Amino acid sequence: MLMVTYNIQWGKGRDGRIDLARIARTVQGADVIALQEVERNWRDQDHPDQAQHLAELLPGYDWVYGAAVDLSGGAPGTRRQIGNMVLSRWPIESCRTLPLPAWPVLGHVNDHQSAIEAVIGRGASSLRIYNTHLNYMSDEQRADQAARLCAMVAEAPACGGAVSAPGRQALGPGDEWIVLTDGRFPEMPEAAVLLGDLNAGPAAPEFSAIRALGFVDALSLAGLGDDEGVTFPGGGIEPPQRLDHIFLNQHLLSRFRRAWIDEAADGSDHQPVWLELNE
Repeated sequence: MLMVTYNIQWGKGRDGRIDLARIARTVQGADVIALQEVERNWRDQDHPDQAQHLAELLPGYDWVYGAAVDLSGGAPGTRRQIGNMVLSRWPIESCRTLPLPAWPVLGHVNDHQSAIEAVIGRGASSLRIYNTHLNYMSDEQRADQAARLCAMVAEAPACGGAVSAPGRQALGPGDEWIVLTDGRFPEMPEAAVLLGDLNAGPAAPEFSAIRALGFVDALSLAGLGDDEGVTFPGGGIEPPQRLDHIFLNQHLLSRFRRAWIDEAADGSDHQPVWLELNE
């Protein structure tokens, strides 16, 4: 299984062009794709609904989108949104958009962040994906967001799937609305991946909640030291940093095969991070 996370900066590459086709070419071939900074009707461009256009450029994928910021678009029924997107070659059996805490920072523009939980249905190999983009300006906000997200990640299996019925043995007449199309109740598997643009290095103290849950950074498993690897080159304005991560929980560590940074990608101000898991 191939997985990739990519902050696409709404498709704006290093050359200043917005080119979603370039983004699609960069991530094509992955089985599960996690994207951040995907816009819908945010600015005037050829394809203002970027989520829909990316889905068209990547046919054959199931997909979900979760807005972190959702504003009026001016016309009735039109929303201006920016958020996270997950695409999967396998069915996404359920999805939740999980809001993360934020508060104003004096003298700065501060927007809200969220995570999207996508349950990928693969039978015994089903897993949860948590695709997120954490606050960039405040260690305290990142720590609060990471802790809140980890609490939701930890409690999810005990809470059950999107629709749960403990002890229910059989469906009755008219129960088809509460199950998946194959008649099963949606599950909430133990195996989980937490990934995205976390806006800090893998050993950042604000990620103590992630490490406390037993999550391990895939690039660290691949042999990179905490101060090695660049996923945000910075372009001379900010120092090169490793801000984008894929964390695996203990239920997936035995399946780890390799992980790497795509240093050649030029469709954004970030670099994609890839993970390969054994089936």
